[in-house]
Amino acid sequence: MLGGLSYNIIIFKNMKKTFLVIAFLCFCAMPIFAQNCMIFGKISVPEMEKKKVYLKNMNTGATLDSTMVFDGAFAIGANVSEPFVGYLQTERLSQVNYYYLLFVAEPGRIYCDMVTDSLSGTPLNDRYYSMMKQYNYEVSVLNALTTQMNQAISMPADVAKEFADKFAKQDKVVMGILKSAYEENRTNPVGALAMENYLDWMVNYEAAKRAMEGAAPVVTSYQRLAEKYAAMERLSHTAVGKPYKDLDLVDQKTGKKVKLSKYVEGKVALVDFWASWCRPCRKEIPNIAKLHEKYGKRKDVVIISLNVWDKPEPQAQAIKDMGMVWKQLTDPTRKATDTYAVDGIPQILLIGKDGRILARDLRGDEIEPALRKAIGE
Repeated sequence: MLGGLSYNIIIFKNMKKTFLVIAFLCFCAMPIFAQNCMIFGKISVPEMEKKKVYLKNMNTGATLDSTMVFDGAFAIGANVSEPFVGYLQTERLSQVNYYYLLFVAEPGRIYCDMVTDSLSGTPLNDRYYSMMKQYNYEVSVLNALTTQMNQAISMPADVAKEFADKFAKQDKVVMGILKSAYEENRTNPVGALAMENYLDWMVNYEAAKRAMEGAAPVVTSYQRLAEKYAAMERLSHTAVGKPYKDLDLVDQKTGKKVKLSKYVEGKVALVDFWASWCRPCRKEIPNIAKLHEKYGKRKDVVIISLNVWDKPEPQAQAIKDMGMVWKQLTDPTRKATDTYAVDGIPQILLIGKDGRILARDLRGDEIEPALRKAIGE
């Protein structure tokens, strides 16, 4: 086996022919080693045997190479002039969806394990793996504190404060790891990967904006980071306390074009972004139904289900099946989720009588208290 290519040498009596066959086979095997970025991977999963692994550019989505897994290992490569964020992805399996691993494509030999997510062999990948190993450990500590806090529902005030202090301290530790990694790698893809994770811990767009000031092109051009940053900017325009944004929608019942403002002006409006295929969305529908039954007749309250990322037929069937008798609007242009920076559903937001957004990301038992407070009960 050479670079993932197996071959047999056929011996002929004529020595010239023997030489020519060997030379041809060596020539065929050369391209994989001609690539200046080589990845030697392990994936010790029986289902992956003789399955494909793809090497892709994260920014462009282009597949740069592919190979097959033999004996739990593979070799794959690409020619790299400037380091960039790449990823390895297996073909989809029956029991496991797929395996996926981020790495930095740079000249040299990279060694990885797609089951344990380990990386080594080149300077930037050594830095990236070191950062993520430390980051994942500290996040696990933070998650353990969160679990303890949730389990101790009726803890004494002094104990609760102690937990809160520990949580705040650990939160700073996690952010510190990412901040340091970014500052040490401002001009390479590790900095982009660190900043991508760092933005997840930012409390608002202004904090993210300050963190991104002076970022090098290799950071700002990283697509996933740019998309996340843009989403935070959009969210800043529809964050709690900001005026709601009007939308061009369609009344699901009549099929007529309508504006969101037609229903929400001067009222307390509960708007639920949902889709028929979304299980968490359907789980929230009974909560919305109870609120409609209780507050639906009030002239100063409106409850709206705004269907997104869906098709008319399953939407109509879901509305019928779940008895959704309150106002049903739909967004055929798919601009509503962009306007409100919705990257996951359900997204339930509350708009006050003055047109300002009072709450976002409401769930379950949180919804009614927020609604009651908004109407002054």
